[in-house]
Amino acid sequence: FSLGDTIEFESYVIPDDLLEKGNLRLLDTDTSIVLPVDTHIRFVVTANDVIHSFTVPALGMKIDATPGRLNQISALIQRTGVYYGQCSELCGVNHGMMPIKIECSIIYSKKVIFVNTGTRYDK
Repeated sequence: FSLGDTIEFESYVIPDDLLEKGNLRLLDTDTSIVLPVDTHIRFVVTANDVIHSFTVPALGMKIDATPGRLNQISALIQRTGVYYGQCSELCGVNHGMMPIKIECSIIYSKKVIFVNTGTRYDK
């Protein structure tokens, strides 16, 4: 993919009554981002309502998402696997659970790929 491409997505926590065997309660999402290993990835984050904090502890990533401001962090993920994170700020009402799911795999195209189950779990 070319420099400057912007990819946006939304994901929602899977409600307890819709969890399947193997799903992690309060961590699995209806949409995950799939990233290639051994590729430099730049995350540019912002928010449109309140301050959030994009955090994936297993990858050593934590960056604030602030309304009206762009922050960035780079990553070079060297292991395949599934990594979970959350917003780590106390953002306010209806912001209690904001999970993040990143799947890293060997992808022969350098383009970032999204996996969507096709089901949105709005509450």
